[in-house]
Amino acid sequence: MDDRFQFEEVRMLWLMLITVPILIAFLWWAWRRKKVLISEFVKSRLLASLTVGVSWKKQNIRSVLLTLAVVLLFVALARPQWGFSWQEATQRGLDIVVAVDTSKSMLASDLAPSRLERARLAALDLMDLAKQDRLGLVAFAGSAFLQCPLTLDNQAFQQSVEILDPNVIPQGGTSLSEAIESGLTAFDEENNNYKAIIILTDGEDHDEGAVEAAEKARDAGCRVFTVGLGTPEGELIQIVDDNGQRTFIKDDAGNTVKSRLNETLLREVADAGGGSYIHMRDAATLATLYRTNLEPLPKAELSTRLVRQYIERFQWPLGLVIILLMCEIFISDQRKVPRPSSAIRSGNVIGTSR
Repeated sequence: MDDRFQFEEVRMLWLMLITVPILIAFLWWAWRRKKVLISEFVKSRLLASLTVGVSWKKQNIRSVLLTLAVVLLFVALARPQWGFSWQEATQRGLDIVVAVDTSKSMLASDLAPSRLERARLAALDLMDLAKQDRLGLVAFAGSAFLQCPLTLDNQAFQQSVEILDPNVIPQGGTSLSEAIESGLTAFDEENNNYKAIIILTDGEDHDEGAVEAAEKARDAGCRVFTVGLGTPEGELIQIVDDNGQRTFIKDDAGNTVKSRLNETLLREVADAGGGSYIHMRDAATLATLYRTNLEPLPKAELSTRLVRQYIERFQWPLGLVIILLMCEIFISDQRKVPRPSSAIRSGNVIGTSR
């Protein structure tokens, strides 16, 4: 057993630092207010006799007990943990390869801040959704390569996504067939779990064979999904030159190049690959794709491993909270005060006179 002590919900301790001073200030204000009200509404000659049975010391003790109970309640909510036990955990999920288009056309800004930046963010959104799935990454332009093999390590996948830029693939152009074929190399043929390739691109394919490659992937038990980035109207492509100036990309004839979203091709590729096409509109696009098409699929067993299960110790501070509250309830703020001797003598005189 590990001797390390920790809190699972540390934010509760920060909330305690805000709440407890407010509680102390309120109790102090209530105590002062009580005294002021008594002094305002009771005649001064009766004040001593009316307040003589109140123990301010006991009231302070009750306030301290209540404050300690609130502190310990926040400690319990912070879920203190000490020690752990080993437990077997089986992870079940899918094998998903994300193929990101890194060609220069992805620098177009018709999808702010750029198509490529939105593709990177979408890949990271998918990572957050697919917590139990193995993810791989393919970068492609005129050619493609597997940048991150299938892994359960989110940090490795995230680092691979963050370094994507148009310089990753030196060969210009866009080849969807290369992206699909490279994605297929990431899958283990002996593994019977569901496989999927998600292609993030504007669909400007400068090569042939994308539909045929998608059909090949479907025959191999892999579904191909396409996500279109950009607009059919298109946008001029700007790059930053060696002098730091933004210039437009031009073709061999000197004309500025406008990149357009090719939804027709992307739908054909998705249909051939047994998947579906979706247009990137907002941050929820990948969530819609995953929850509609991938999450319902049966999960295959990916790995079984031992994980630490930390032992909860919130019962101890919670038990102390109950004890303190019970003590606070049973402590009375009244005190016994002997009857003034003058009143006794007055009573005797009256009795004698009678």
